[in-house]
Amino acid sequence: MKRSVKLAGAAAVIAAVALIASGCAAPAEDESSTPAESLIIDKSFDLVTADPARMFETTGGIVLHAVYDSLLTFADGNAEEPLPSVASEWTVNDDATEYTFTIRDGITFSDGTPLTSADVVFSLDRVKNVQGNGSFLMSGLSVEAPDETTVVITSEEPNTAVPAIVTSPTLGIVNSALVSENGGTDAEGAADSDTAEEFLNETSAGSGPYMIESFDTTTETVLVANPEYWGEAPVYDRVVLRNATAEAQLMDVQSGTADVALDLGSDQIAGLGGDVVVSTSQSPTIFFVFLNADPAVSQITSNADFREAVKYGLDFDGILELAGEGAERAYGIVPSSYLGALGADAAVERDVERATAAAARAGSNLTVDLEYASDFSSNGLSMGPFAERIAAQLAEVGITVNLKPGPIATTLESYRAGTEQMGLWLWNPDYPDSADYLAFGPGEIVGLRAGWAAGSDPELEAVMAEVSTETDPATREALYQQFQELHNEAGVILPLFQPAASVVATSAVGEVKYDPVFSLDIAAIGR
Repeated sequence: MKRSVKLAGAAAVIAAVALIASGCAAPAEDESSTPAESLIIDKSFDLVTADPARMFETTGGIVLHAVYDSLLTFADGNAEEPLPSVASEWTVNDDATEYTFTIRDGITFSDGTPLTSADVVFSLDRVKNVQGNGSFLMSGLSVEAPDETTVVITSEEPNTAVPAIVTSPTLGIVNSALVSENGGTDAEGAADSDTAEEFLNETSAGSGPYMIESFDTTTETVLVANPEYWGEAPVYDRVVLRNATAEAQLMDVQSGTADVALDLGSDQIAGLGGDVVVSTSQSPTIFFVFLNADPAVSQITSNADFREAVKYGLDFDGILELAGEGAERAYGIVPSSYLGALGADAAVERDVERATAAAARAGSNLTVDLEYASDFSSNGLSMGPFAERIAAQLAEVGITVNLKPGPIATTLESYRAGTEQMGLWLWNPDYPDSADYLAFGPGEIVGLRAGWAAGSDPELEAVMAEVSTETDPATREALYQQFQELHNEAGVILPLFQPAASVVATSAVGEVKYDPVFSLDIAAIGR
């Protein structure tokens, strides 16, 4: 027997569209009848591609959420219940292994081509078979289209996270005919045979409120309103997303040369002058440091005694101080607002004596490299000061840390290749469910970047396997807590803190809210 999860008739559609558009305060009444023409947004770029199947970065998610619709979505900062988008309704069977989605009537891509269930199947299968960084979202899932208006996603095991997973911009729906004509394929072997990325970096193939006018990973990316958009038109006809450091963003938003700044820290915001509106909330972003568990990468960091020395040599509260007002310590890898998050009773406290003894057991001349991005900031925070404090703290227990900053284009590549001895990074949720954080376990995407192979920790992996198929909320909560306790004990990946998230906008734009799922919902600005 199937149970209905969400139905959207005409009235519900109108309500959903209104909710999607309600992420920010409405413009002043005397301006509301005159559409704004352009919007300039400053953001520190971690931008790699505009191809949904290959995109898995924060800035890319902001861009592609505006260009590509997904089966379901979240809106107005509410990360608890998915809303209709391409799918007007969906049902799930009793054991959460089969989800049936009904495709909304009247959706067309930006070139006027109708969107059908075949486009959904192509898009999701392409993500799986291109085998990009986001392909794990389709792990254990298969998709088929019984007819033009129905999509069925089947999971090999019970999976309550599917409705949240399909909101990811990585699973945005592309025009299958257009992408196929330009080198795309959803077939097995697409990792080698698909050549559509260059085309998608220049041309939109989506049905979202915006289209790509120009795309550049280092300077600026420009979006223009999609005249074929099926929903309510966005306020701004043109959006320029510019790559800027936090320092440049501060000057730009104060001078009015930028309308929105996304990466200002609490200290910068406290000193703001001028006519601006600040919106601050808690970010689910997790900053973390990892110690590569692969002996082929580092005999030192793969040593359990060395990991113990680092875990108890770090002063987590001292690191948190650098994160500024509103930041909170991460006691586990699952964010504080998610099911199963750990509390302060799980905190690891600094123990210099224990750390020094562990370092002595690990050997002499404990010297390792810590890599991080030198030209990237998030929530107003650059990696450099944190790396410096980590190095200073570990020096006190006999560990020498060589700082290895580099441009994000190269450090991101080495991080994803799993070649860093130590790495300082952050993780934004791919979808708002604790299941996303199983990616930090052995054999999973982040675990592998830390050299943590499958089979490395059977007890932890058994808990991961159990929670991934559990459907009872109370049991899932207990299992996620157990997962994090074992994860902390292993000490391969050490969660540091969650920053506060602030968005600064000029008063002409009005309040712009941080989105806990997409970081920024461009189409909602001005409503």
